[in-house]
Amino acid sequence: MRIYAEPDDQMLKEINLKVKESGIGKTQFVLEALDQYLHGSDQSELISTKAALDKARDDLDKRWSEITTLRAEITALKADLEKSRSAYDKLMITNDQLKKAADQASSDLEGMKRDHEHFKDTIDHRDKQIGFLEGHIAQLTQSISQLSLKPGEEEIKKKGWWQFWRRD
Repeated sequence: MRIYAEPDDQMLKEINLKVKESGIGKTQFVLEALDQYLHGSDQSELISTKAALDKARDDLDKRWSEITTLRAEITALKADLEKSRSAYDKLMITNDQLKKAADQASSDLEGMKRDHEHFKDTIDHRDKQIGFLEGHIAQLTQSISQLSLKPGEEEIKKKGWWQFWRRD
């Protein structure tokens, strides 16, 4: 015996979709649906299935909310990470500049130390020359003072220039 039914377009689309999913023919699908309606489906099973579906939807909504919150946090953390990277790059550039400045200061200091030692050696050398010249001046002063002693009495009378040596 044959039974005919004309489903609306929406129901026909749903049947086609279920048939593709299950991989059986339309006739077999309709027969299984009728069998389940007649023998296997009672109201309590339908209610429990609906409750499970509602619970699953609530869980899905909760997880979706958590995912949305986590995505916002991830976006904020990415922004913070980018700021941190930018600050790190700036600090590295500053660090490199400070290292260059420190290296330059170190080389300048070494140059100044060499100059200081050179100037110190030069001053020591000049001090020795000054000491040497002071010694010579002292010798020359002594020699001049010995040469400029008052001539003897005979010589004064003989030369006649004794007047220059006279003290008033």
